[in-house]
Order: sequence, then structure tokens, then C-alpha cells
Amino acid sequence: MKKTYTILIALLFGTSLFAQQNFITNQYIFNPMTINPAYAGTKQWTSINMLYSAPWSGLEGAPNTQSFSIEGSPISTMGLGLQLINDRIGAESRQSLWANYSYILKLNKKLNLSMGLAAGVSYFSLDGRKLISESIDDPSVPLNRVNSIRFDPKMGIFLYSERFYTGLSVTDMLGNLIESPDGFVSKQERHYYLTAGYVFDLGEDVKAKPSILIREDFKAPTNIDVTTHFLIKKTFWIGATYRFGANFFTSQSLDNTLRKRDALIVMTQFNINPSWVIGYSYTHSLTALSSFAGHEIMLDYTLPRKVETRMKTPRYF
Repeated sequence: MKKTYTILIALLFGTSLFAQQNFITNQYIFNPMTINPAYAGTKQWTSINMLYSAPWSGLEGAPNTQSFSIEGSPISTMGLGLQLINDRIGAESRQSLWANYSYILKLNKKLNLSMGLAAGVSYFSLDGRKLISESIDDPSVPLNRVNSIRFDPKMGIFLYSERFYTGLSVTDMLGNLIESPDGFVSKQERHYYLTAGYVFDLGEDVKAKPSILIREDFKAPTNIDVTTHFLIKKTFWIGATYRFGANFFTSQSLDNTLRKRDALIVMTQFNINPSWVIGYSYTHSLTALSSFAGHEIMLDYTLPRKVETRMKTPRYF
């Protein structure tokens, strides 16, 4: 029991003070707008995405996240999107809503460049009644629920073709400029995301899609996802991600298994038809949390703009 509480404290306060704060979906590659507002509208279709994530199922107080997003392109040079996230970890919860806008520029016959902005609001809440303190009058632990509301903008760029993409984005742009007056709700650090991927043929019925995601806030170890997906017969995706941390910009004293969050992730997606995609990912932690498995379920619906222009091939990202 003591070990469980120790892990929970590391999750709650480590997330606030040292580690990457923002929720990241394992299946982000099928909805990159969650980390980069410039992705909105790049498919030229209207898509609705719903996701449920439980990274350490069975651990009391572990993160639990639900997200909903919709994005599309009213005209070929513009993307619009809306994203809602409900995120909870231990006694702390966060609800965020963003409106996304992107301007899509055609560079040549193959390459496109999208530039995006997102304006949003995040509502943070910390329930002190769920915290355990050795001292009854500990001033660092609130007696009841405390709340904080913050303006939460993002920006990014997204360069892409039919089979290649790379993107750079920044979230929590105000960094820790805004903080709660009582100091109970944690400061937010500015986060940077660098992504890249490419799709190539392995045969008539198999395509491979290697990709990488680098997350950085210059406070915690850099988080890196190395992923490879395979598309079989334009219908079934199967892939795996190796997630690890590296001390590129931080002190070696921050190096421990919980903060690096090393993990192995296996995921599948099934293109039920040209509109519907269902996905599932399983996470095996390579840290002290290895006995708690992670599960993530995704459902995506793409609405074609016109009946005569229905999607003929599955999208790659």
C-alpha cells in the first residue's frame, strides 16, 4: 500500500512540477490536431474523433482522459477545428476547449504547408480532500476544492504531401506566466512537439509508415516516440511504439523510470469503411508501473464533402 501511495504522489506532483504535463494520445498520428492546430483541414474532409485513454488501468488515482474533436475545411485554403479534453489524475482534473484555425498554402503539385493557431480555455481543479498529508495543518494541501481558469493558446506549422509529413507546434504558449493566486494549481510549462513520418510500399497490399514524435518542455527529460505502422490491404493497420526519455536539456539528477515514462505500445486500427475507423492501443510500461496495463480506444468518422467525391483510399495520417 505504501508503494502505491508513493507512485501516486509521483504521478500527481511529478506531473505538475517535473514531467510532461499535457495529455498525449498513443494514436495521435490519426488525429494530429490534438498536438498541432495546423493539422485542421489538411485532409479536406470533415472528421469527428472520440477517444478514451487509461494509461495505468487499475492504479488508484491514475490518469484517465476523454477527448472529442471535429475538424474540416470549409474551403481548400482554410481549416477549422474544435477540440474538447477532460483529463483527470489523482485529485487534479483539467477540462480544456480549443477552437482551431489553419491557413493551407499549396507550395507545388505535391507539397502543402499549413499554418495554424488555436485559442482555448483550460479549467483546472484540485480537490484537497483526496490528498493525504502527514500534517493536519499542511499549508501546501488545500482543505477543499480549488479552481483556476487560464487562457490556453497553441500554434504550429504542418508540411505534408500524400505520403510525407513533418510538423512543429507549441502548446501552453503563455508558459507559467499565469498561475493560481494560492499556488495550489500547478504552473504550466510551454511544450514543443516535433513530428515526422513517411509512407512507402512494401508490396501491392502492404504499406509501411515509420514516424517519430519528440516532446520537449526543457524542464523534464525529453520524451520520444518511435513508431512503425503497417497498412494491410488498405483496411487493417497494425503498429508499435517505443516510448522513452532522454536527458538532452535537463540534469541527470532527473533521471528515473517514472519521469522518463518508458513504455512499449502495440496498436491496431481497422478501416471499417471509407468513413469509419476504430482503433485500440495497449501500453506496457517499462517503469515501476509495469504491473498496470494501459488501454486506449478511438473511434473516428469522416464525412465526405460530396457524395461523388467519396474517399477512395484510406488516409495515411
